[in-house]
Amino acid sequence: MTDQKVFAALSEVLQLERQLLQTGRAAEAAGLIEEKMRALQNFETLIGSKGLAGASPETRRAVERIVQMAEENAAHMDAIRNGVRRAISRLESLNTGAQVGSYGRGGAQLSFSNAVGAYNRKV
Repeated sequence: MTDQKVFAALSEVLQLERQLLQTGRAAEAAGLIEEKMRALQNFETLIGSKGLAGASPETRRAVERIVQMAEENAAHMDAIRNGVRRAISRLESLNTGAQVGSYGRGGAQLSFSNAVGAYNRKV
């Protein structure tokens, strides 16, 4: 595989991954892992065999673009992960504060014993 084909293959995978992450389709982005790993292995083999010390400016720019794209995708994935964590914690806090009960004659709240809501996970 030529240098340009290796760079193009990895770049295409990273661009597709970015599109999926930006549109909230993280599960589909995770499905690219095998293709991404193959492209990364080819990239690492190329860089390992030729090194960057004597690389042309064009090759260095291609490597810099790929590294930048990978870092941006990692930031998108972190943002998605943090958003999901935050949503889960908000749902848990809403649920644990729920009071199950009724009202008495004077309008006072009457809690049912041991009936406070809890977030149950199926394992």
